[in-house]
Amino acid sequence: MEVSLLEWLVISSFALILFYFLSRKYHWSKQVLIALFLGINAIYLGWRAVYTLPTMNTISIIAGILLLLTELAGFLQSIVFSIISWKPFKRKHIPLSDFETLPTVDIYIATYNESEDLLKRTIAACTLIRYPKNLMSIYVCDDGRRASVRELCEEYDIGYIDRKDNSHAKAGNLNHALTKTNGEIVVTMDADMVPQANFLERTLGQFTDPEMVFVQAPQVFYNDDPFQYNLFFEDQITNEQDFFMRQLEQGKDRFNATMYVGSNALFRRTALEEVGGFATGVITEDMATGMLLQSDNRKTAFINETLAVGLSPETYADLLKQRDRLVPR
Repeated sequence: MEVSLLEWLVISSFALILFYFLSRKYHWSKQVLIALFLGINAIYLGWRAVYTLPTMNTISIIAGILLLLTELAGFLQSIVFSIISWKPFKRKHIPLSDFETLPTVDIYIATYNESEDLLKRTIAACTLIRYPKNLMSIYVCDDGRRASVRELCEEYDIGYIDRKDNSHAKAGNLNHALTKTNGEIVVTMDADMVPQANFLERTLGQFTDPEMVFVQAPQVFYNDDPFQYNLFFEDQITNEQDFFMRQLEQGKDRFNATMYVGSNALFRRTALEEVGGFATGVITEDMATGMLLQSDNRKTAFINETLAVGLSPETYADLLKQRDRLVPR
């Protein structure tokens, strides 16, 4: 019995919908969808290469080949994404008790012009992190050189670091702090990121491995982003950064390819010094720093737990401002 094209369309659509709902509970169903996605794309590209390349004249041939190469590049990117997403990866927790001697820790809170109310929350939360107080130091690295922020640091009995200029922006700010402190482990926190009391308990143990150079925890947000808020889907869709911060980072961790995302991260000071500190002269200093640290087979880790929460942009204007990495301050 022959099946018409319409019947094939109905059957395949029903199967895709079924696998989609099953994928919410069963990972094997996600793998089936990924395999179908790659298979259909491969068939399409084969058809494109054999039947659709133009042959009218030299210009059309060149243009057709360039377009096909662009589609092939997208397919290769899809393969990489599929490999990252194919198998869930959960890093094993290493408790602080595995250390023979607990390391000293410096926490840098980088700030420029954030409000003091926002900064105060982060400072207060950092002082509540569970770790021996004689081994942990907290510093506000203030590129705004504000007397009121210095007074806030005195109120909480923590360190205050400023500098004469703002060269190299945030990376320069952090590198300057490295010259003023000496903790074995360096933690970078954005001014709006509020760490939980167990932040070091859940992350620091990874440094029992002498080859571990940095550990990243995800950036998680306690308020709705503009998409969630304006679409009235606060409970139906996740924050627009969660896909990268949770799923992709977790998948990349399996291949020792964790990306440094600028905050909620811990570094071995000696490793930072070996690569010349936080990368300067680039737009995405965090990504560049992570890539430098991963050279020579050094190890990195991603801890997929909510260990610090921050403030997501509340308007589209703020969202664009946050994403604009090209304008120096």
